[in-house]
Amino acid sequence: MRSRRHRAPTGATVPLYRAGRQLLKVRFLMLLSLVCAAGAVWIGLDLVQTYGLRPVDGGELAPLPARLAFGGGVALVGLSFAFGMWLYGRLYVAAIDLDERVNRLYVRTVRFLGTREDVFDVSEILRSELYEGRFVAPRDEELMLSVEAPWRSVRVAGRRWPLIVDERGLFLDPERMNALLGCLER
Repeated sequence: MRSRRHRAPTGATVPLYRAGRQLLKVRFLMLLSLVCAAGAVWIGLDLVQTYGLRPVDGGELAPLPARLAFGGGVALVGLSFAFGMWLYGRLYVAAIDLDERVNRLYVRTVRFLGTREDVFDVSEILRSELYEGRFVAPRDEELMLSVEAPWRSVRVAGRRWPLIVDERGLFLDPERMNALLGCLER
């Protein structure tokens, strides 16, 4: 049974998870994606109108199809970044609370402004999988790039895409989270 904007009475839920400081990073990237999208659209429109006029471009206005392709491509890159962050935010879990009386999870996901709460029965959790989130760039003597960002995908009945639980978040009740999602099997 999935519903939205149905909140349990205050004090009836047990907080299980908070994304913590990781949420600030996600929100920053979401807002940055909007700024980048606006800038890319602005530059794309400018390119559609003026591509080719600058001396470095040849000093002569490029044909309309070339201007549309180049300007549209630049705008599309920025819009794709914003769309990707919008989609990521819809999947990224900011908080999980449990109402033990009715066996429901209150899951908040990120939006560009604020969060959205969905309510799921505990029985709707199908499975979860842990991903190490490791990336090591090819070795360079002067620069070594390494990322370690473990996360867990959580499949919920009725949702097309899994939720993303950041393993670097705050597990406020580890025993219950482990029982629900198997989050602590690392």
